[in-house]
Amino acid sequence: MDFDRKTMRDINRLAHEAQRLWEEQREVLSHAKDVALDASRQAGDVARKELLPRARSTYRNTIEPNLSRIPWKKVAPMPKKSSNPLVYVLMAIGAIAVAAVSYAAWQTLRADDDLWVEEDAE
Repeated sequence: MDFDRKTMRDINRLAHEAQRLWEEQREVLSHAKDVALDASRQAGDVARKELLPRARSTYRNTIEPNLSRIPWKKVAPMPKKSSNPLVYVLMAIGAIAVAAVSYAAWQTLRADDDLWVEEDAE
């Protein structure tokens, strides 16, 4: 495309402004990153120095005494399971049944070329 001299001057001016704006934005983003890192460090320091000790003292002074007042039910120990041979026999029968059904499904769904008989077209 051929532009006249005024249009080319405007395009060059806009290109220079866009480049300058891009550089300014990069500087702003870099500064924002530095501020965010500093704020993150300070927030961690405040949490470690002030919030964590307050939370610990609140737990020790308020929550822990109230938890000790709750009548907790004792859980009965689980009885040992006896080794009944019938369980193993039933598991074996189930495994054999699953294997038989899987084999039958595989035989039904497989593509066997020998099963197809072509009709003679005469």
